[in-house]
Amino acid sequence: MTPTALDLSAMRRALVLADAAAAEGDVPVGAVVVDASGTIRGEGRNLREATHDPTAHAEVVALRRAAEALGTWHLAECTLVVTLEPCIMCAGAVLQARVPRVVFGAWDAKAGAAGSMYDVLRDRRLPHRVEVVGGVAEGEASTRLQVTPPAARAAAHPPQSTPAAPHPPQHAHRHAAAHPPQHAHRHAAAPAGADARAGVSAGGAGRPRCRTGRRGRCRAGPAAGNTRGSRRDRAAGRPSRRPGPGCR
Repeated sequence: MTPTALDLSAMRRALVLADAAAAEGDVPVGAVVVDASGTIRGEGRNLREATHDPTAHAEVVALRRAAEALGTWHLAECTLVVTLEPCIMCAGAVLQARVPRVVFGAWDAKAGAAGSMYDVLRDRRLPHRVEVVGGVAEGEASTRLQVTPPAARAAAHPPQSTPAAPHPPQHAHRHAAAHPPQHAHRHAAAPAGADARAGVSAGGAGRPRCRTGRRGRCRAGPAAGNTRGSRRDRAAGRPSRRPGPGCR
């Protein structure tokens, strides 16, 4: 489709709005809604950074202002002119407003919903379809979009110097010394555990522990200090079967 003289005039105004959005640190996109005579009924630019509204795209802002000015949401006699191909959200807003015609400048290969990634505006499965005219003043619109949003935001909102972190209180080391870590007692008990693993009982004196795990059937005998035993053991000269002092 070939753009009309009214489309070109509205696009020039949309480009001015895009410059205003870039000056505020937002993505440089502008949009206007014009009636059949070319009169601007609503205009907008990206305001997400200014208003912290994720839905404040230029198209949505322009449609809202046009509906407020005309006193109706039904914009069946209007044309939306925008510098960038509408996204899915904005394309849905166009369908809801029953806008019959959309004119845009630069194509959006990443998120466009008017022929690039998707073609929501001309989807025959939907009850309303839109006439689309793309690539109007594409060079001028694309040049503005080459300025990355982070760089634009950094220029519009320079970072503020952050105060240095305060020094910790002088008595902090006293608190640390007065309250040792909770696992310190584990390290203090480590030598006793090491002796126990070496076979020395916690009671000291170097007694060997029973390693059989069979209480009452220990054969530690005289080596464990059990020289008494039973009569049968003493008569036969066998070691005692009674648990020695090292058993538990």
